[in-house]
Amino acid sequence: MQFMQQNCRLTLRDGLEELYRQAPEVAVVSQRKGKMFVDHDLTHVLFGCDTSLQGEILLKPWILFGTTINRDELKAYAMDPDVQMLNEEGVQLMGGRVKAYTLLLTYYLPLFFWIWVRHVRGMSAKWPHSDVTEDMMNTPLDELRRAYGIRLYQ
Repeated sequence: MQFMQQNCRLTLRDGLEELYRQAPEVAVVSQRKGKMFVDHDLTHVLFGCDTSLQGEILLKPWILFGTTINRDELKAYAMDPDVQMLNEEGVQLMGGRVKAYTLLLTYYLPLFFWIWVRHVRGMSAKWPHSDVTEDMMNTPLDELRRAYGIRLYQ
């Protein structure tokens, strides 16, 4: 997907449309659930992460430390039944709880730390998670990434 390239010239809106074309099931859920889910989808586009299990995991340090998301928003998202179902499916895809926790501790936690140290900490400003403007939606991704100091993890 084009939005996963650092110098992508698609606007944030076009990147979101590309994400929804490639993952129509994500579009359906976000249309049904509303703004909270669309805000999350926009972070996938901005930070260049797909919606695969790995993409979701790689997005976590960006969301937690590179956006203005607050504790209440995080809690509301985590408590959503669809998110809980997806998390459980992710555990099963990893081979069950023991394998999932082992993989998380030995592979994803160090990767999470690496992304935070090498990418998120270098941001010049936090992305306004729930306050994305129409101007931002119409701005090319490469310009937004430059403005916020975002270097994608490749």
